[in-house]
Amino acid sequence: MLCPTMLPVTIWMNMPSFHQDDMFRALAAKLDLRVVYDHTLTADRRRLGWGEVRGGYEFRVLETNQKLQDAIRIARLERDRIHVINGIWAEPAFAAALVVLGCAHTPFAIYAEAPDDRISCSMAKLAVRSVFGRWVGRRARGMLAVSHFASDYYSGLGFAEEVIYPFGYFRHSPPAPEKEFTSGELEVVFVGQMVHRKGIDILLDAITPLLAEYVNLRLTFIGAGPERAPLEARLYADGTIDRVAIEGVYPSEQMHDRLARADVLVLPSRWDGWGLVINEAFSAGIPVIASDRCGGADLILQGVNGYTFRSEDVDDLRACLSAFLSADRKQMRIAALKTASALTIPTVSDYLVACLEHMCGKRFSRPMPPWLEPPNILPGLLATTR
Repeated sequence: MLCPTMLPVTIWMNMPSFHQDDMFRALAAKLDLRVVYDHTLTADRRRLGWGEVRGGYEFRVLETNQKLQDAIRIARLERDRIHVINGIWAEPAFAAALVVLGCAHTPFAIYAEAPDDRISCSMAKLAVRSVFGRWVGRRARGMLAVSHFASDYYSGLGFAEEVIYPFGYFRHSPPAPEKEFTSGELEVVFVGQMVHRKGIDILLDAITPLLAEYVNLRLTFIGAGPERAPLEARLYADGTIDRVAIEGVYPSEQMHDRLARADVLVLPSRWDGWGLVINEAFSAGIPVIASDRCGGADLILQGVNGYTFRSEDVDDLRACLSAFLSADRKQMRIAALKTASALTIPTVSDYLVACLEHMCGKRFSRPMPPWLEPPNILPGLLATTR
């Protein structure tokens, strides 16, 4: 029997993440919560500025040399709980747990992005994924879909439309500081890994002509990765090194204040399942320009709190940058903060609990994602443009 007051929920995640830490602490006050991690924080994430999680909720890591056995044991012992599993195929131990849960008719939901369709897989691997994905889809109580890409993908895999709940990634952010709007320097900022997928070359191609047109315009890259050295070489060759800065990685706890000093974030990714920096930018009070291959672009209202452009289309990105440069920055800041108000951890954790209750038949009405609720979001945002 499920607890009549606090749902017993076990969440399975690949590794501890400060991105999820805030959410889990909030959920622990509303659910009988346990978190299972496949592995500890990896070295590449540490290099990106990820710190250790603070906890405040019950969690454990699967036994390193016996992950499959450990996951199967947990799934068998916790058949009286609701399980939320991050992904279907990425972690073999999670796939094993899904088999146990599905065969035992234990209620579970999947929490996942859509896979990057630019990464090729063998026909055999695709076939196995399809068969197993459909088996999971027929048994899942819910699908927490990270962006419309995931909704479309898992719907095509056989998940019924009524079990798909829009979701994303969220973290706590402090209030945005007051910002003075002057005719001085305008800063466009990129935050992320300096890899081909993130499209930093697209951003540089788009903004270079604008640097010549707007003498107060600057571009800053924040991050690290293999594309940094070629980027620096190009800046020296093009003579734009005095207008474009590379600042490296910031610790996660400093990113909010750094973003708040900028004027607009650009995320030109060729693919991003979500892009949490979009949330962080809104909470810092700056609008966002993102490619339509970023899941987090679902949060953007064109010309209100930012702009969406066609991925890899340099001209379209340049048009969005030009539109921003002639827009009312103060009104766009108000709109960005309005969006951020719907993405707070208390608000989103309430929505997640409501989704779980609806999946299990403990809530009659289907919950609406707070960032999509017309009474709270769209009129307030649209009012800022009138």
